[in-house]
Amino acid sequence: MISTRSSIRIAFGSVPKDGGTFTFYRNLRPELQDFDIDLRCVSVGRQEAVLWDQEFVDDGCVLLVKDEGDVKKQAMAFADWCVESGVDIVMGINSLAILSALPHLSQKIRVLSRCANAFDHGYKITLSCHERLAQIIATTPRLKIDIINLYGGDEQKIQLIPNGISPETFDSAAMKLRGVEGPLRLGFVGRLEHKQKGVLFLPDIIRRLDHKGVDFTFRIAGKGVHKKVLERQLKQYVSDGRVRFEGALLPSAIADFLGEVDVFVFVSQFEGCPNALLEAMMAGCVPVTFKIKGITDFIVRDGITGFICPMAGCEAFADRIAELGVDRSRLQEMASVAAGEARQRFSNVRAAQRYAQVFNEVMQAPAPSWEPKLWSDFRPDPAFVNSRSWHSILPKPVKRAIKNYLFYVGLSDRYYD
Repeated sequence: MISTRSSIRIAFGSVPKDGGTFTFYRNLRPELQDFDIDLRCVSVGRQEAVLWDQEFVDDGCVLLVKDEGDVKKQAMAFADWCVESGVDIVMGINSLAILSALPHLSQKIRVLSRCANAFDHGYKITLSCHERLAQIIATTPRLKIDIINLYGGDEQKIQLIPNGISPETFDSAAMKLRGVEGPLRLGFVGRLEHKQKGVLFLPDIIRRLDHKGVDFTFRIAGKGVHKKVLERQLKQYVSDGRVRFEGALLPSAIADFLGEVDVFVFVSQFEGCPNALLEAMMAGCVPVTFKIKGITDFIVRDGITGFICPMAGCEAFADRIAELGVDRSRLQEMASVAAGEARQRFSNVRAAQRYAQVFNEVMQAPAPSWEPKLWSDFRPDPAFVNSRSWHSILPKPVKRAIKNYLFYVGLSDRYYD
């Protein structure tokens, strides 16, 4: 069935809070309105209500059955809301309730997915209810390749659309001349945990910069499970004023923060299409990053818009930063090129144009053949069913003691998943 309404209505599973999924929604929603597309951020149930942060809420955010803990009831409430609101397209993203509802939705509702992170669970939920998927969006080449080669995704259904950032937000920051005088100003923005964000590499990088005699300051913005570990390992640098922990930043404060950063330090071990890196480049920061094949080397041109170092290569990382500290004219040139190229490749206007094309093509095509399942056959999305891990059989006091020790030494995310 082809929609006859002028406006396309889309339910996007997310929660208004500090995170990449909601940032994507927040950047794309206003631009899609110019294409007569109404993108809604839909949160469902008690678990997501706990995460709901009122400071991030806009007029497109919807919270359903906020006191409900049962997944089936959450899924049924979402399905009812889709009918009441005239939803045309559903993108479940990482919402258990929405993904679990997909087999039961009306046949006329199209289902799309978006892969935004390179890890097993992210790929699996991208292909949830794969029989119903009209299109799959991959945000970087690595994700597209993995979906096809490792998870059996249909290449004909996959579109490559990087994330989009609003350039205007960072115009003032991009106009500032970098590295004019004084210490080289380093900055990090992100979740302070190691498994994905790699923050426990920071102390090693900082110590190497110190040994090389680099004159620097380093501002670290974010919160997370490894903040105390970082504070302990960087105590001497915090004491002498070279390192400062800023805490978590609201979206409105990020541009001002980046406007005072010369070199953006990006040490993630895996990502999708990281908004923090795109924002830093748009703001005129020069990124130094580890190589995540098909992701960071897709975003950053090594030696032109930033530097790419071997994964976990802290010595090389410090060397590249030191080079920028010595050659300030090169720093300024790279900052200008990074800001210009990011605006050309990763603007929210460009992303919205691509998404609008996909949404319209999906709605103009006949709805896929699908017989909705009865609610009596309901089961939670299987991608969320975790296998038993080695520590699941241990008594609680033993598990707690092990986890506390690993957290203390900074290894909890690496060995205790």
